[in-house]
Amino acid sequence: RRPTRTMSATSMTQRASFATSSVSAARAMPKSASSRGALVVRGAASKAKKQGQLDALAAMANAEETFLVAGFNYQSLSVKDMITFRRSLPEGSHLMVAKNTLLRKAVAGTKFEPMAQATTGMNAWLFVDENVAPTMKAIKGLTKGWEKAGKQVGFNGACMDGQFLAPAAIAPLENLPTKLDLITQIAVGIKQVPTKLARGTKGNASKLGYAVQAISEGKSEIISA
Repeated sequence: RRPTRTMSATSMTQRASFATSSVSAARAMPKSASSRGALVVRGAASKAKKQGQLDALAAMANAEETFLVAGFNYQSLSVKDMITFRRSLPEGSHLMVAKNTLLRKAVAGTKFEPMAQATTGMNAWLFVDENVAPTMKAIKGLTKGWEKAGKQVGFNGACMDGQFLAPAAIAPLENLPTKLDLITQIAVGIKQVPTKLARGTKGNASKLGYAVQAISEGKSEIISA
């Protein structure tokens, strides 16, 4: 018979201590790794979100139907106000909240590149098709209510057909005729069918006499404050 091996109290204590330390270390390692993993995931998600916003901004800036891009300072507005803002816009108008740096990148190399001059403060970016006047009228009504409530809001600037419009030059845009209005007016003047004229110009509003430079300088005969 083999002699029975006995373990001293000291050895037992040392082994118990080692086991406890190993368990603690094992528990700590996954938690640390998990934290690092969570940071990586959040970083990737944030990067993907920014890229998604940049792609959306660039798509609207390059869209043929986009006629106006404007920056609106929304710093004083609540989430509820912003929801109302979006829902009040007419068809053809899109509102997007994004950082100024993303907007600058999105409009670089496009006819809206001058919008870089309005990339200060907290902006919501407005992309509008030919229905500029209805959009401006809707925003004017909202702005009056917000200002009465003591909220500081307003346009930082806009860009139309390659020309930058200062905030003071934006208000008259609520009187801007739509592309269809101009087509009709011109067609009547030269006795052509509006649809035929539209096909001839490919519906390009800038070819139908939108004098943007005159608008920005307050000299437009079509638009008056």
